[in-house]
Amino acid sequence: MSGVRMITDTASDDDCANNCPIIPLADYVARNGGFAGMNGTYFCPTDYGECAGKLNSFDFPVYNSRLGKWINRGNLFWDNRSIMYFDGSGMHFMRAANSFGGGILAGIVNHPGLVEGGAVIADQFPLTDKQRAKGTKSGIGVRGKVVYLVVASNVDMLDLAHVFKSLGVEGALNLDGGGSVALWFGGYKVGPGRNLPNAVVFAR
Repeated sequence: MSGVRMITDTASDDDCANNCPIIPLADYVARNGGFAGMNGTYFCPTDYGECAGKLNSFDFPVYNSRLGKWINRGNLFWDNRSIMYFDGSGMHFMRAANSFGGGILAGIVNHPGLVEGGAVIADQFPLTDKQRAKGTKSGIGVRGKVVYLVVASNVDMLDLAHVFKSLGVEGALNLDGGGSVALWFGGYKVGPGRNLPNAVVFAR
């Protein structure tokens, strides 16, 4: 992260409950002058039956770095959510997002937290059946000034957490999985996956 900043961006400039705008990960990277990026939070894609009435919406708070404001700020009070954020001095993980306060330049909230203080914590959160099932999952972890963007195949949530632990990270956060997974570094390394309502970008 020396000379690099984390950017979190949303396709919507305001809170959006239904029919939210979505764009490819490559567009998030390009419009923020980035060199790397990854898909963001869970959201409700059009091919999920349980998402009827809130297509492409996301309930998790994401700080829009372009606009300098939170999207879905009102949901920061939710329990069992974790946050990865950038405050200018570096990237930080916080297990309880509802305890967050202070200055921020980028931030993304999702569920569950994976690693805290180098220890696996994913099993300390209530996990859904999809999270317990094997599949493609993604996450972001930090060790000092080193950031890891990880895509793992055929893993459950605890497997993903142990991947991050094996990398020696101090903190790690799960991001979206399955058909939404996308990783950009000079081009798509994974994906492009679905168009996304939010994403994480890194720029110099």
